[in-house]
Amino acid sequence: MLVSPYSPLLTKLLNSVEGALAVGFADYEGETIDLVGEMDDYRHRLHLAYQGILLQKLRCLLAQTQEFPNRVVFGCESTWIVIQPLKSSYFLVLTLQKNSCVSRASRILEEAAHELNLDL
Repeated sequence: MLVSPYSPLLTKLLNSVEGALAVGFADYEGETIDLVGEMDDYRHRLHLAYQGILLQKLRCLLAQTQEFPNRVVFGCESTWIVIQPLKSSYFLVLTLQKNSCVSRASRILEEAAHELNLDL
């Protein structure tokens, strides 16, 4: 289990969102900086890496239009996944139960992103 200076912020985020399963913080290459939640370590790291690939692909597709995603939200069969880009190509990934309130989770995630961006 990782212990970093970001663990308290990520734990607060996880505990503030009803139905949150996991939250991870990664760099532009999808390398894990910190993670907390119910996912096992290997699966969570892999999950973060794949979300990083998705975010990079979206950035490339949108670069022609000079637009960049400020949040990516998508649903799977049993979960919601919210990707929050940060400064310097870092990003957060919040994984939620399907019955969670995504708009409330996104607002709380945005607040956590603001705090992290102050450190980046």
